[in-house]
Amino acid sequence: MKGPKPLPKKILSELNKRETTKYEKLREKWVKTGDDMNQTQRDSVQYGRKIDKIKEPTAAQKKKDQKLIDAAFRAFDKASQVEDDYVAFGNKMRKKYT
Repeated sequence: MKGPKPLPKKILSELNKRETTKYEKLREKWVKTGDDMNQTQRDSVQYGRKIDKIKEPTAAQKKKDQKLIDAAFRAFDKASQVEDDYVAFGNKMRKKYT
C-alpha cells in the first residue's frame, strides 16, 4: 500500500491538539492495516500456488486455502475502511481550515 498523502503544512499548523492526535492515529492505522493486508495476501497467494502444484489436495488443504483467501479479503476490506476514514478526515480538515 502506498500510504497516506499528508495534509498540507498550512492546515497541519492550524490543527488543535485533538485533531492532531486523531490525524496521527489515522495515519499510523492506515500504514499498519496496509502492511497487514499485504502480508495476508502474500500468504494466501503462496499457499494457493503450493496447492496448485498438488494433483489431489486434501479437504483440509482446500479448507486452509479458502480460509487464507477469506482472511485476505477481510484484511482488504479493513484497509479500505481505514483509508476512507483518513480521506474523510482530511477532506473535513481541508474544508474547515481553507
